[in-house]
Amino acid sequence: MATGFESDLEMSVEDFTTFRDYVHEKSGIYFAENKMYLVKNRLQKRMAELDMKTVRDYFYHVKYDTSLKEFNHLMTLITTNETSFFRNEPQLKSFSDEVLLKMIEEKQKAGKSRSLKIWSAGCSTGEEPYTLGMMILEKLKGLTGWKTEIIASDISEAVLQKARRGEYAGITLRNVSPDMLNKYYTKNGDLYQIKPEVKSLVKFSHLNLNDTRKMAMMNNMDVIFCRNVMIYFSEEVKKQLVRGFFNALKPGGYYYIGHSETLHGLSKAFKLVYFKNALVYHKEVGAAGTETKTKTSTFSRPAKTATASPGAASGASRALDLLAKIKKPTVGVK
Repeated sequence: MATGFESDLEMSVEDFTTFRDYVHEKSGIYFAENKMYLVKNRLQKRMAELDMKTVRDYFYHVKYDTSLKEFNHLMTLITTNETSFFRNEPQLKSFSDEVLLKMIEEKQKAGKSRSLKIWSAGCSTGEEPYTLGMMILEKLKGLTGWKTEIIASDISEAVLQKARRGEYAGITLRNVSPDMLNKYYTKNGDLYQIKPEVKSLVKFSHLNLNDTRKMAMMNNMDVIFCRNVMIYFSEEVKKQLVRGFFNALKPGGYYYIGHSETLHGLSKAFKLVYFKNALVYHKEVGAAGTETKTKTSTFSRPAKTATASPGAASGASRALDLLAKIKKPTVGVK
């Protein structure tokens, strides 16, 4: 293998565009032209390992690998998997102290099934779903008959393998309190192993969020976390993804995105709830169970209707006035 291969790698605009469009088609991940240098740098080492001299050679190697092994490896290369336990404390505090407690209380009062189903989408190496598991165990302390299921998905099989091992060290543990470290981790040399009571709550699964068929199989979620993931996707895929999350949630469910992300311009289906610790998107109880790409969808502007007669308009106006008087105003959760 030639020394200095990395510095000699050439990537034309045409090579980049071909590669970029293929990745977008398969995964929804989109790289603008100003990311060309980043993509080139991330491919160099892998191409050297495979002794491939041109980007075009590597492209065909990925494209025609029916096992998808190299495609999965590529997803690990081009996505950032930086994460940590208890990341973004205000959001997690709103989940633990507000959303979770509210759901537990509502399910108990209504006599509903004592179950919690959480989805950590884009879970990376597992810190987020394990964090959620610890928080749930803390809140369910002393309560019996509860079943918790945390589905943790990612497009990279490599990070999922690490997540399943549940062994961590270094900076990823920086936000874990000594009490939680002693309670939910077992020290093994320089590593901290997630204890079985937490691991048993989490099921890791390989999932491409751009796969609409598999996304449609995700359902009955109480809460969905998909934080700092949509930044990789094109606008079209973002809308498709948000629609999928809406459909996967139970009415009354909650949806967490990154604190710097927004659904503005993507969806009007969710209601933004102002909790004390964070802003959270909510699928209201009266919301439709399924959203589709139709003209009447809340994801698109409804079609104009025919003009009603003056009498009908007057009757509708009186009905709306009456509803306004009897309908209680929506109160934000404090």
